[in-house]
Amino acid sequence: MTFANCPSCGAQVEFAIGSSEVVICGTCRSIVARTDRRIEDHGKVAALIDTGSPLRVGTTGRYRGLGFRVSGRTQLRHQAGGVWDEWYAALDDGRWAWLAEAQGRFYVTFKVSAEAPSYEALAPGEHVLDDLVVAEIGEAELLSGEGELPWTPDAGSRYRYADLTGSQRRFATIDYSEDPPILFKGEETTLAELGISGEAARPGRASLVTLNCSQCGGALELRAPDQAERIWCPYCGAGHDITGGKLEFFKKLKKSNVQPVIPLGSTGRIGEQLYVVAGFVERAVHFDQDYFWTEYLLYNRAEGYRWLVHSDDHWSFVTPLRPGDVLDSDPRGAARTVVYEGNTYRLFQNATARVTHVIGEFYWKIAVGEQADTADYVRPPFGISKELTREGAQEIAYSHARYMEVGEVEQAFAIQGLVRPSGVGPIQPFVGAKLGAPWAIMLALLVATAIFIGVTRTGRNVLTQTYDLAEATRPEGAPENARVLFSEPFELSGEKNVLVRAESGLSNTWLYLAVDLVEDASGQLQSFELPLEYYSGVDGGESWSEGKRSRRIVLSRPPKGSYVLRVEGQWEPGKPAPAVTVHVREGVFRFLYFFLALIAISVIPLLALIRQASFESQRWKDSAHSPYGQLAASDDDEE
Repeated sequence: MTFANCPSCGAQVEFAIGSSEVVICGTCRSIVARTDRRIEDHGKVAALIDTGSPLRVGTTGRYRGLGFRVSGRTQLRHQAGGVWDEWYAALDDGRWAWLAEAQGRFYVTFKVSAEAPSYEALAPGEHVLDDLVVAEIGEAELLSGEGELPWTPDAGSRYRYADLTGSQRRFATIDYSEDPPILFKGEETTLAELGISGEAARPGRASLVTLNCSQCGGALELRAPDQAERIWCPYCGAGHDITGGKLEFFKKLKKSNVQPVIPLGSTGRIGEQLYVVAGFVERAVHFDQDYFWTEYLLYNRAEGYRWLVHSDDHWSFVTPLRPGDVLDSDPRGAARTVVYEGNTYRLFQNATARVTHVIGEFYWKIAVGEQADTADYVRPPFGISKELTREGAQEIAYSHARYMEVGEVEQAFAIQGLVRPSGVGPIQPFVGAKLGAPWAIMLALLVATAIFIGVTRTGRNVLTQTYDLAEATRPEGAPENARVLFSEPFELSGEKNVLVRAESGLSNTWLYLAVDLVEDASGQLQSFELPLEYYSGVDGGESWSEGKRSRRIVLSRPPKGSYVLRVEGQWEPGKPAPAVTVHVREGVFRFLYFFLALIAISVIPLLALIRQASFESQRWKDSAHSPYGQLAASDDDEE
């Protein structure tokens, strides 16, 4: 540990880290550098902008088992207006780690000795350096710093950079302030993983700041004063940049009739988190005409920013994704599919979106006319959106959407009267799909029941009797080929179905049987027919056959009693009288009922499939990538 006096103001400064190069004087903001011979003054830096960071110089923690101490920070401004902090941590093993903080996310990186691609060779979405995805390329301005640093900051200097992400939270950044460029690799992390409590935030920090519009005097409430970059007055449309907690007017928008249906400042609980509505923006794409939708910027201090999207009366909750977590074969265009967490999403629409109206607070310098190339992918009830910014800082951003029912939105924000959608939304789930599991359970139960009954209800044989029709009685006046016979008596219980089956060894002839089941006591009867025929032969060298030598019928639970069968048979004239065997079996399973039940429950998925086909065609009718053909074009033609 080394102490020295600031060359500018004389205040004592401390070099606590042996490898640090400079210390920024906490009294006069001078950059105090130590050389082999003396202490030097390398100029001053501006006062830091209060970002409300939970980190500060002196914070300690652990990274992968190694202790570290935050020794200093620099503060940088994005060319789109955002400010972020980079903290410098000295590890117990003598290494320096860079802890970057932006929009509530934290990244740990280390300088590595590896060749980095040139700035001109990069484009958002490209894969470089061990399959890392270029998420953003742009220019940053060094604003200020504090504490001990391993290098000398040049306040006001600008340098180009590139941020890259990969699967499993990998992260890298390339600093193009030197030649060759400097590569830093590491990962996204959390304060909890670093052993730092979020309660370390500066005490007394206000979560809500109220300012007044410079044009109309209306109250403007900053929901995230630490991160807000621009606010648009909801009363007069005046736009203000936010610098150091002060408003700087720059433009006034024309009055618009578009107003949020969920008021700015409203709070709503989505999942386990409570969000406040900070901003509202209307966007549009142009095809044959302009198509509009609105987006609500939600803020939660712990989770950061989320979006609530409202389009054609459909709602979705949107969460940002790391570009490295999405498999996209055409990141700068519109691939037919993208993959996220092993699931495939299909392209629904791609176009250039522009901002048409804006009010409220935003974390970047949003303005009417701002454009981005977009591509939307669907896998109901989820979707993925890609936005590619080509002007200024070039960036590719992915987000994941979850469909929200109107009732869920109303409950979340304690409002009523939201308009119900009349059409099908791009990621609206098909409710009929939920019938699949119940139908499968019903089918399984039906099959199991049929198997159980078929196995356990083998039945009881009550009659088997063979008759030679030639020896049977010929009724008076009947032709020579007709006979009548009676079976032996048999008993039925009256509680079960009864199967009657007749069979005969016919060959190229027929036999017609008219049968009566007669109850002895009452003389009541049930009549039915059992026609038999069988023909066979050879035609063109090929054998053929047709007809049946056996027929059966199932009678539904005849009453209890003693029965006989009256059988009247007639066979083909000129042919000998055949023999016939009759079987009567009680307690058989009637498979017809099973098949009827199967048909009945099969109607359910059939109707669901028809409805789903209609639902899906409605979903895709406005898409230029519809799997059902050019539905949108044909609809326009009809108009």
